[in-house]
Amino acid sequence: MRQHIKWLLMGGALVLLAGTTACSKEKTCRCTVQGRALVRVIKIEHGACEDIHAYSFHNELDSLRIDSLLCTDHEFAIDSIFKN
Repeated sequence: MRQHIKWLLMGGALVLLAGTTACSKEKTCRCTVQGRALVRVIKIEHGACEDIHAYSFHNELDSLRIDSLLCTDHEFAIDSIFKN
């Protein structure tokens, strides 16, 4: 009897593990640059968009710039124009 319960629990754990790894997919984050009317679209493979707080890049003068961001995974109204 204990052996059956052990196998049942192990099978349930494997199904749960397979379900969580199969659901990970790329997210599109929309991030606003604080203090400017600029929106950056960033794609991430895992994690939450709300955890993104900075974006670093090289500008036209090839100097490193870091923008402070507020990010979300909610679609903006303008996104509906670009959908097929």
